[in-house]
Amino acid sequence: MKGRSILKTILYFLNTFAVIGLIASYLSGYISPDKFWIFAFFGLAYPIFLIINVLFVIFWLVTWKRFIFVSLITIIIGYNSLLAIYPFRLSNPKALSSEKIKVVSFNVHTLYGTKREDNKQETKSKVTEFLAQQKADIICVQEFFAFGEDFSQTLMKFTKSIQLEYYYFMNYQDFWNKKKINAIATFSRYPVVNSGHFKLQDHSLFAIFSDIVINRDTIRIYNLHLESIRFGDDDYSFYSHLTEPDKEVTPIKEGSKRMFWKLRKAFILRSMEVNTLKKHIAACPYPIILAGDFNDTPSSYSYRQLTLQLTDSFKEAGNGFFESTYAGKFPSFRIDYIFYSKKFSAQAYKKFDIELSDHYPISSTLMFHP
Repeated sequence: MKGRSILKTILYFLNTFAVIGLIASYLSGYISPDKFWIFAFFGLAYPIFLIINVLFVIFWLVTWKRFIFVSLITIIIGYNSLLAIYPFRLSNPKALSSEKIKVVSFNVHTLYGTKREDNKQETKSKVTEFLAQQKADIICVQEFFAFGEDFSQTLMKFTKSIQLEYYYFMNYQDFWNKKKINAIATFSRYPVVNSGHFKLQDHSLFAIFSDIVINRDTIRIYNLHLESIRFGDDDYSFYSHLTEPDKEVTPIKEGSKRMFWKLRKAFILRSMEVNTLKKHIAACPYPIILAGDFNDTPSSYSYRQLTLQLTDSFKEAGNGFFESTYAGKFPSFRIDYIFYSKKFSAQAYKKFDIELSDHYPISSTLMFHP
């Protein structure tokens, strides 16, 4: 009896800890990492805390304990976070008689594949071919890379291939070599009448915007690539070796500390980028589509702050559990998004399982209601 009592106390303690962790993960969406960064790590661990709490709900249900309500109520409180990873709907979105706009977002990883043995020209051709097949109206590309010829010739060839006449791009950084492109680029079927870009002081570009005209109505397209964690080969090697203990590894303390500080820095920089972007969006007089690589999960400050103003097309028209858009070496997360403002509604959403980058491309068909 005494042993059973101790076990019950331990389980209550672990359940309480899991609930606190889940609540902290909710708070990560509202507390800016540049003010208090520790919550960002709880947000990153949201799926883990969610699964643990679900297991406790099942356990207490089987044992008929009232403690079931502690985890159950906490999960229900965060239903918005749950919908961001599993968009439960009773019916599919209905098509309305409005202007239909297909948007594609793809971090192409410099167009040259993810492995050293990849044929660079072949991968570039496959990416271009994929984008052409989509017959999209707007394509937002991150890490668009070209080298060796004048940028106007490169972009002219690319726009012709994907059958989108208009574009706006900006390099992440200024290059002395004017024949080098490493940029965020937006391609459009509709004329671009105004454009601009965003960067924090002493940091590289993180977003561009393009104002396009559709049947005399102007809408604004934001194309994002928020701060990367910037893991290097040492970090990837350390992570891989953690799952292969027979190999020689960097000491766990040293490797973990290095990755921890890189994550912390990225959380803080992304929060600063998003705060800058929020102000610009709030002052925008036009309907908005926002797409790109956030490098952040649906439990993050970046996601939560932008969805206070905009709607996630995955939540409205997507299917599946998690639907990770990251194809790299680390655990999979949904970090690429297509958002929109009130003048739009999502009719369809799709993630493409093609291995041409360390990201999967996504698309959404939006209905525009002028």
